Amino acid sequence: MLEAMATGLPVFATQHGGIPEAIENGISGVLVAEHNDKELTRALLDAVQDPDFLSGVARKGAEAVRKNFDLAAQARRLEDVYLRMIGRGD
Repeated sequence: MLEAMATGLPVFATQHGGIPEAIENGISGVLVAEHNDKELTRALLDAVQDPDFLSGVARKGAEAVRKNFDLAAQARRLEDVYLRMIGRGD
């Protein structure tokens, strides 16, 4: 999913596990309830009727991955956690 977002594809996913942590519904992707084929179908049909929405979701999804999930950002967050744990963080 993150790889698809990073390449600029609009992502449609279910509200399962950690997926909602990566996708802001309607902004960086589209989230639907698990096991709800009708909701997924409706979301896809609505999206194909609105190319601006699709391109915006794709762009915001790619931005979200670059900001939140690239290796450097992950390393900085992990370093911050360690520094706070040893009492040297802000």
